[in-house]
Amino acid sequence: MQIDIRPSNLALQPEHAERIMRRASFALSRLSSRIRRVEVRLADVNGPRGGIDKRCRVLLHLDRGDPMLVEEKGSDLLALIDRVMDRVGRAVHKRLGLVTQARHASRSDRLLAVA
Repeated sequence: MQIDIRPSNLALQPEHAERIMRRASFALSRLSSRIRRVEVRLADVNGPRGGIDKRCRVLLHLDRGDPMLVEEKGSDLLALIDRVMDRVGRAVHKRLGLVTQARHASRSDRLLAVA
């Protein structure tokens, strides 16, 4: 799995690049054989005006099917990276059909099993 990070009009600090690599590796490690490339695009939309102006787009190129795009906006870059990578992990698992649903028996089902 290749991870490509490209900042646009945003000064990318080494800690940001390290966070992206670490979070992407953690979120996608089980599925790395099914992912060809991960493109991470960071941008400061409003420039120096401030506010909720940072955007992170993650484009995933899977072995099969169309690419997936996950986008998130926020003001704090580290929190933004964490949020988008959480969403990326969930989205890929869902796309590949690996979502597991919790199986809880209702109280009446448990009583029937005992009887």
